[in-house]
Amino acid sequence: MTEKEPQRGSHAVKALALLPLLLMGAGVWYYLRQHAVVETPSSSSAAFPGQKAPGGEPGPAAKKTVVPPGLEPAPLLALDIRGSEEFKSQVTHALKLIWAADREDFLAIKNSLSAIRNEDKTDFYMDNGRPVAAISKKHAFRSLTWCAGIIAHQAWHASYAMTTKKKNKLPPPLPGQKYERQFDANPMKVNYKGLEDIFEMESRASAFQLKVLKLVGAPASETGPVFRRAPRDFDTAHDGNYALKP
Repeated sequence: MTEKEPQRGSHAVKALALLPLLLMGAGVWYYLRQHAVVETPSSSSAAFPGQKAPGGEPGPAAKKTVVPPGLEPAPLLALDIRGSEEFKSQVTHALKLIWAADREDFLAIKNSLSAIRNEDKTDFYMDNGRPVAAISKKHAFRSLTWCAGIIAHQAWHASYAMTTKKKNKLPPPLPGQKYERQFDANPMKVNYKGLEDIFEMESRASAFQLKVLKLVGAPASETGPVFRRAPRDFDTAHDGNYALKP
């Protein structure tokens, strides 16, 4: 009996030595459990860039705040979509595909167009200085991915027209000088030198269309015809009564 008593005493000493470690481990477990409950998908980690988190703290800031189509009022979107409710829904969801795939391309498209309208043709034109993408039902409702590519194509034409206008803009005359510039009846007219220029612009717009189609995951049945289009083939992005020279 006397030999076992020292052994029991040594076990008790070891248990007391481990007690602080056990208490510390329990505290760490409790801390982690409490914070795991707080960090839910609705917390600051899920806040959209620039928006405020539920706790009142601002979310992570971004250089440019991109608003996904349909999630904010129309004034913030700055894109006028006209047509039936089905058309508006189709275009909005097509824009969402672009936004989710590439924010920079989405911004480029949104900043190039003022309106997207459902018409009996698919083309780009200017309406009182506003760049408009006209899309027929045939092109709009072929699929969401195809609609996204058509929007991208017309946006490229709009961007090119606006860039050309800025390059041709003359500075105002100096004080006392007369402003002798003659204005065209169509200020957005693009002065092509010939059909080759028209084909070149269509080729570049189609290249951007193909890029967006690939970004949004379009099937080969949609990317193939755009990739293989002949230089004089406008059917992959236009239909109805459209003008080659806006």
